Amino acid sequence: MTPAAPKATSVEVSEGAASACQKELIALSKVNQNQYAKKKAAFEQLLDSASVYTSVREDIGSQTRDTMDALYKYKTQKLCSDIEQTVRQSLINRGEGFK
Repeated sequence: MTPAAPKATSVEVSEGAASACQKELIALSKVNQNQYAKKKAAFEQLLDSASVYTSVREDIGSQTRDTMDALYKYKTQKLCSDIEQTVRQSLINRGEGFK
């Protein structure tokens, strides 16, 4: 019998999402420098905040940990969704800009 793979924590899931999000951010840098600067600043702020949380995560109670895991998962998904939408809209604007 094969042992089950360990379940990923929300922090690990968020880190994976952040990696995918970073690719979208790189794409945004190529299509809209102004929005890229804004989204990059927000992304870096989120990563800094998450890094502080990760450093104390094992020292806090399970209820607080569950709450904060959910918060960072939401914040990561929301920011990544905003970045994806900005990339799409920037590409649409460029596509509609030429005739």
